[in-house]
Amino acid sequence: MKPALLAAALLLLVSCASNQRAYAPIDTNVRSRDFDYALASLNSQSNRSRRGIYGRGNDILFYLDRGMVNHYAGLYLESSMDLQIAEQLMEENFARSLTQEISTFILNDNARDYSGEDYEDLYINIFNALNYYHMGSLEGALVEIRRLNGKLNVLADRYERASNRVLDSNRQIDSNRIPVEASRFSNSALARYLGMLFYRGTGRNDSARVDYDELIRAFELAPEVYYHRIPSSVHDELIVPQAMGRLNLIAFTGLSPLKVEENIIIPLFLPPPFHFARIPLPSIASRPQSVRRVEAVLDTGEAFPLELLEDMGAVARETFKSGYSLTVLKTTARVIAKYTASAGAAIAVSREDERGAGFLVAFFTRLLAEASEQADLRLSRYFPSHALIGGINLEPGTYDLIVNFYGSTGLLFSERRQITVNERGLNLEQFIYLR
Repeated sequence: MKPALLAAALLLLVSCASNQRAYAPIDTNVRSRDFDYALASLNSQSNRSRRGIYGRGNDILFYLDRGMVNHYAGLYLESSMDLQIAEQLMEENFARSLTQEISTFILNDNARDYSGEDYEDLYINIFNALNYYHMGSLEGALVEIRRLNGKLNVLADRYERASNRVLDSNRQIDSNRIPVEASRFSNSALARYLGMLFYRGTGRNDSARVDYDELIRAFELAPEVYYHRIPSSVHDELIVPQAMGRLNLIAFTGLSPLKVEENIIIPLFLPPPFHFARIPLPSIASRPQSVRRVEAVLDTGEAFPLELLEDMGAVARETFKSGYSLTVLKTTARVIAKYTASAGAAIAVSREDERGAGFLVAFFTRLLAEASEQADLRLSRYFPSHALIGGINLEPGTYDLIVNFYGSTGLLFSERRQITVNERGLNLEQFIYLR
């Protein structure tokens, strides 16, 4: 095969990575709370072929991102619709990915329609539950929490099976070179906290107690995620005195991690230039967070902190571990196969042509085999990074409330609201600061 024809053929294997810089204006608007501008940019993507910057096969990312920005903008019905579409597409794409798996062994993992990360699938239900709460439906919120709890129940089994597949592969190649990354996350304190509040708000105290116990258990099961102490207000949530109301606050800060590409170099028992290979792998990278503490102040003079309940970025990193070992295994096998085939083609041409064509074939095939390998960096961008909570018992009535967000150099942002605390039901206020 002539080098030009070979290059053209192999170029078909190259997948173009998404341009991360294209998201910069939307990121800026989201961090600056200019959610209308962010939505305008996102909606413009839906009118372009292949979803604009999202690309073909990535509709899930579009609906996740727009669903979250709609949520921050207070457009709860629109947010709910987007998140439900994303959840449905995750189910469909997961089933479809089984038939697309062969293409990932030939090209790279970007050849498959995106089916979502586990943590995205979980947080869909968290924010849809909050959507329903804000729309006045505690029952709808509880449906979402129960859906999430059902997903949590299957995570541990899925993670165990993934680890066993890697262990079996290591035994077959008589090596332990593929690391086994096992996730211990199978319970969400944030989901249990909201379930506890929603059950308490509908008068189902026994169910609220169950979620309280599960919240405590979540901290015990996954110390890598819950590396901090349980927020002090949690222990008072089921003890509300007669003729008093309970005010609960939840604040979401920062933005969720992104994926970046990391490369490892492995030696190969092949002739130069195929004697080493680059293995591109995805890795989870946190984004800068400016908030160091959050405090609520009432016009009565009472003040209390909002404490970290769930490091959502840590959940993203922990659940990502479950599939990482399989990604390493598959990517390594695919790269070795590409380099072996390329080396074979170069050797065959060298034997037939003594004018140096073998060298050109070797040069082009190595270059294009490497270019065809790209880590799958697809991930939603606008989930928050941290969930903080606080609570206080108050006499029923109307209050002025200020929530202050502090950074390392002082006050970053304040939001003032007039709130009403009722004796019965749920008095939950939500705050957002994503810088």
